[in-house]
Amino acid sequence: MSKPRPRRGYDEAWKYALRIFFREFLLFLFPKVHDAIDWTQPFEFLDPNLYRLSPRARGKRRYTADVLVRVYFLDGTERLVLIHIEIQAHPDPNFPLRMFVYYYHILDTYDHPELISLAVLADNDPNWRPNTYEKVNFATRLEFEFTSVKLLDFDEQALEQSSNPFALVVLAHLRALKTRGRPQLMMQEKIALIRALKERGYNPDWVIHLYKVVDYMMALSQEYEQLVKQVVRKFEEESEWPLTSLEEIAIEEGARKGIQQGLQQGLQQGLQQGLQQGLQQGLQQGLQQGLQQGLQHSIRVLAQILRRRFGDTALELLPSIEKIQSLQTLEELSILALETPSLEAFAQAVEAKATNA
Repeated sequence: MSKPRPRRGYDEAWKYALRIFFREFLLFLFPKVHDAIDWTQPFEFLDPNLYRLSPRARGKRRYTADVLVRVYFLDGTERLVLIHIEIQAHPDPNFPLRMFVYYYHILDTYDHPELISLAVLADNDPNWRPNTYEKVNFATRLEFEFTSVKLLDFDEQALEQSSNPFALVVLAHLRALKTRGRPQLMMQEKIALIRALKERGYNPDWVIHLYKVVDYMMALSQEYEQLVKQVVRKFEEESEWPLTSLEEIAIEEGARKGIQQGLQQGLQQGLQQGLQQGLQQGLQQGLQQGLQQGLQHSIRVLAQILRRRFGDTALELLPSIEKIQSLQTLEELSILALETPSLEAFAQAVEAKATNA
């Protein structure tokens, strides 16, 4: 039996897609909200930290994704937009209550009266369509209504024709639902979606991000994933594709493994030296060697990403990057290098990090 590879799953795929394609998401699923926002103003992602508030959350894993964004509307009002993605195989009767709890929690935490609650129902039950929480007792009546959209309502053929990149995110989710438990069919659908990326003419950054979303949502066993990789390599040979998510994931995982291996090797060397020179001294040297190996590996990975995205000019930033002695900071910069809109923006981030190093 082939082993399933580690997967991030639906929730992480949605969180990633929402952060990359937030504007396209609203335009596609909630166009009225999109049209009311002043997109000339910056928007900010906040940490809602809502899972611990879910009714009956303890001891039960619920597949959800929550994103909270501060935006400015055309009327000049600053508002918070809560986006909740409900990803369940079976409807949850507590879902409307959870939406109300989230709403109240955000109002209380941020002391912000302008809050919009949006729900994406990503389950596979066409009849489950909650949009209201109501509570009535002897002398009190509470009614909370939120806006929701059902992914099953979308026609897959129309999704295939849409120019909005978020249509492909929705299509990937629906195809993943349809092929759940059938790995060979899922592999075929995954390859079809990758081919669609190639044929739609998306810009290089969109190709990278959408590939990663598809890869998260439609994770396969190692055996089937190798077949998908062969197809991707063939696509790359046939045309000049940008740095694909396949390579990005390898780079990210390589960075983490390099850091971990560097620390382990350094520690092991330190222990061996410690037998001869003293355990304490050996441990200190081992940890230091491991840290240096991890730093060097992280810098090499970051340099590779920068060179692939911006060319040799980006390597002029290496002297500033090498001043940074924090593995976490270098990992953050590697992720930023994949997502930054320009080399100038990345250079500003490096300068700030190096100054604080």
